[in-house]
Amino acid sequence: MTITKLRLIIQHLGFLVFTYGGFFRINLGQSIPCLSCPFVYSCTGFCYLMMLQRALGTLFLPLNATFTGVDPWAGVWQNFLNVLAGLLAFSILVIFLGKSWCGWLCPFGLVQDWITRLRRKLGIRESEILIRQKEKLSIIKYILLVYLIVMPIMAGVGWLPIDFILAFCNICPAKALMPLFAGDAQYIAMDFSTSVAMGFSIALTLVTASMLIGMFFKDRFFCLFCPMLALMNFYKKLYLLKLAKEPLACHGCGNCRRTCSMDNETVYRERVKRDVYDADCMGCFKCAEGCAADKSLLVKLGPLKVFSSSRRYAARI
Repeated sequence: MTITKLRLIIQHLGFLVFTYGGFFRINLGQSIPCLSCPFVYSCTGFCYLMMLQRALGTLFLPLNATFTGVDPWAGVWQNFLNVLAGLLAFSILVIFLGKSWCGWLCPFGLVQDWITRLRRKLGIRESEILIRQKEKLSIIKYILLVYLIVMPIMAGVGWLPIDFILAFCNICPAKALMPLFAGDAQYIAMDFSTSVAMGFSIALTLVTASMLIGMFFKDRFFCLFCPMLALMNFYKKLYLLKLAKEPLACHGCGNCRRTCSMDNETVYRERVKRDVYDADCMGCFKCAEGCAADKSLLVKLGPLKVFSSSRRYAARI
């Protein structure tokens, strides 16, 4: 079985578990390192970004003038411990599987792959993004990460309306699209209850529409902007499951560059370092599968070699 076929099976199994596992009372917690959208009522594991926003939004809530507790700072300390507990669980999961959460398990990533397959069935070529443009677009995910950290805190202390506690979730296209797979269309409707809610509804509609167009013409388009990927990059040095390169074995065939859904250039261009786990890599390892040089690209789990590229394997697929 090829890596691509194995990944496809795991992607679909992951989609079923994350999206419908709630029907079977499966609970995988709230620190999942992929867009397993909590707005899907049958969801079995929550995207960590939502937990992070909620935890930060309530962090300083005891200091709010409306708090009636005896010791506000004790409440802040307890909330801080909750933030650390969620972060610890998230960190363990990320360190173990790295960004393969994105390439192998993310339900929203699979939806993007379905859209890509539809485009190919229709015979439409993928749009190209220049390296300079890609680098500029990739900065947006770090801006969104700062946005989803700062806004909930400001809402928690009362400087912004309470809607901003879920500042990123309220504009995330997964919120609009993923509940549709559970038969829930409420989040694609406009919310006119308050001016802030209406603003978020308009923003969600515009972001979702633009992302759908982008995902149709470019593989994994949303991943360029995903703050989850930005957050994972801070753990890069600690990943157990990662990609490595033996530069001297590389023939420069360019298969790694051609097969990459994220158009990463690091794997192809690196001729000195072994670390080629690019910041925008989603850990699918299609580059290692397509590499035609023996033992040039390696997939490793800690010190163990899981897969190594070979000319014979590449020729077979």
